Formats: sequence, structure tokens, C-alpha cells
Amino acid sequence: MTNTTPPRHALSEEERRFFREQGYLIRKILDDASVARYVAAVEDARRERGETQQRMSNLQFLQPGKAIRGVQDIICNEDILAVCRDLLGEGIIIDGASLFYGDAGVDYRQGWHRDVLQVPDEQIDTRWFSDDYHYNYVQMNMPLTVDGCLWIVPGSHRRQLDEEERAIFGSSEKIAPVDAPELTAGKQIVVQPGEAVFYNNYAVHRGWGGVLKDRRITIHLGFHSTQHAPTLHFGVLDHTEYSLDYLSSLEPCVRDALRAHLVERARHPEVNVFHAYHQQFLKQEFKTT
Repeated sequence: MTNTTPPRHALSEEERRFFREQGYLIRKILDDASVARYVAAVEDARRERGETQQRMSNLQFLQPGKAIRGVQDIICNEDILAVCRDLLGEGIIIDGASLFYGDAGVDYRQGWHRDVLQVPDEQIDTRWFSDDYHYNYVQMNMPLTVDGCLWIVPGSHRRQLDEEERAIFGSSEKIAPVDAPELTAGKQIVVQPGEAVFYNNYAVHRGWGGVLKDRRITIHLGFHSTQHAPTLHFGVLDHTEYSLDYLSSLEPCVRDALRAHLVERARHPEVNVFHAYHQQFLKQEFKTT
């Protein structure tokens, strides 16, 4: 008789159930010293580049030319990867890495939406928004400052738009106008520095801070599992920029993570069309005010 060791979980069964049903979960990831280290790396990079944007910036920090070297190793954080394994399965692959930065006084408002903005309307399958659909992706926001900009409608990833949501979305499955009425079930997720909110980005959600009272610095990541077929968000990173010279310049764990991404991308050429849509989308300014 073969003895088997039960898997070691980062999350309890209650937490995993909560994520499946509600579409989000908050976990403490970084200690104060790590938060301070990442904040310093962000500020050093901004000073070197002379960045003074008067809007919320969305920097793809794993891409050459936009890299923030002192932040990149966050994709190797074992506590983050352990949570993702519990939510998705083994073989976790990085597939999305942005830094949201906005100074106090920036006006930051998005409309309620699902993350299918880059997909042509005729290719959106409403079965994606159902309890039966296996969505092999998880997004994570981890602030380095107190962040209350993520709002979500719990459980909305498992169903079609309800009557109140349809009234503001109109005929679109993508996004409601910025000035649309509030949603009764909309919940503000306030996250402390070093905490992370993991969420299903097919849930109805938005980024909304109004006129920021304080600076916002938030790391945003996306992950995929090799155990399941990719969904349309696999292919967010621009793998075409990952030359041998660039990869060799990275810290070993970051280099290994991006190489694993390249291997997984090669296994799934069917996502190339969604990759192209997403890169085109990134070149446009996401209107937020």
C-alpha cells in the first residue's frame, strides 16, 4: 500500500471556498522592511527617468526599457506562488506584471467592467461568466501604500450581469460609463501595505479612487497554471521582447520565471491572437476620468 502525503496548503478550505464563491481573497504577504525596499526601488526608478505623470501610470516592469529591477523579484515570492497554487493548481506561470503609481491629487476613476476590454465584441463568450467555466487565471493587487482603489461585486464572476448591472452596461459586456450610478452590491476592497488581494478579473470590478488623498503604489500581477488550458488573459506579457541578452541580465529567479513563461507560451500558440489584442490595448490610454 502506497502512503501519500496530503498536499500542504497555504489557504484553508474555507479560504479556497470563499475565493471560488466570492471571487477575491486578501492575504498578508510582505513585512514592513520588504515594503520599504520596494518603495525605495520604485522611487529610485522614477527619479532616474524623471517621471512626473499627472495621471495613474501603469508601468509594465518586466519589459526591457520599462524595467524596475528592484521590484522584479516580487514575481518569485513563494508566499504569492503558494496562494496561486492553491487557487489554480501546480505549475504557476507569471503572466502579467504592472506597477500602478499615482501621486496625491491624481483623479483616478474607471467604469465598472469585466476584463474583456481588449476582446472584439463578437468574440466574447458569455459562458465565460458562469459557475461552470474553469477560469485558469488569477490577478493580484499588492499595495506598498494603503490602497482602497479596487472595487468588486462579489460573486459576479459566476453569473451574467444582473438587472442593475445591465442597466448601466447597456448592450456591452465590457464596461459601463465612468459616470454611471453606483452598484448596490459593489464592495470597496481596502488593502494595507504588504497585503495582497487575489481576485477573479471576470468579476464586475473597477479601479476608483476619485481624487487621491495619498500616493498610490501598487504591484499588479497575473498568474496561469500549466495544469489547465489557457484562458484569454494568458499572453499579457510581451514575450517577443525577452531576448537572450535581456534574460541573461536578470536575477536568476526572475530569468527562470520568464523562461518558464516562454516555454508555456510555445505550448499554446492559440493564445497569440489574444496576445496581439492585449498589446494593441496597452498602446491605448484606458480612459479613467
